[in-house]
Amino acid sequence: MPTADSSWLRKVTRQRETPVSLEKRRKSAARLRAVRQQRGLTFQQVHARSQGIARKLGRKEFVIPPSRLHDLEVRGVIPSIYRVYTLARVYRCTVLQVLSWYGIPKV
Repeated sequence: MPTADSSWLRKVTRQRETPVSLEKRRKSAARLRAVRQQRGLTFQQVHARSQGIARKLGRKEFVIPPSRLHDLEVRGVIPSIYRVYTLARVYRCTVLQVLSWYGIPKV
């Protein structure tokens, strides 16, 4: 059962979300999925590779579980900086390329 506090938060979140930002998130999600598919990777393979990166770097924040990858690709969830790094490594591209998919320009 939602509380008064949680319904307020949903309302504020909806008000801040513009159609443009939602459209950008959809494009980012589609780009992420397209690159994964071009590389011939499954969710499980991305997860396994992310675990290797996390193990090597000694930080669990670099792990991308299959459920989170699904959220990134389908729901347009924006990845943490740790996961941006992991995506770049797994997909064999630069961090700047991944950031550009989310509308972050080069400086």
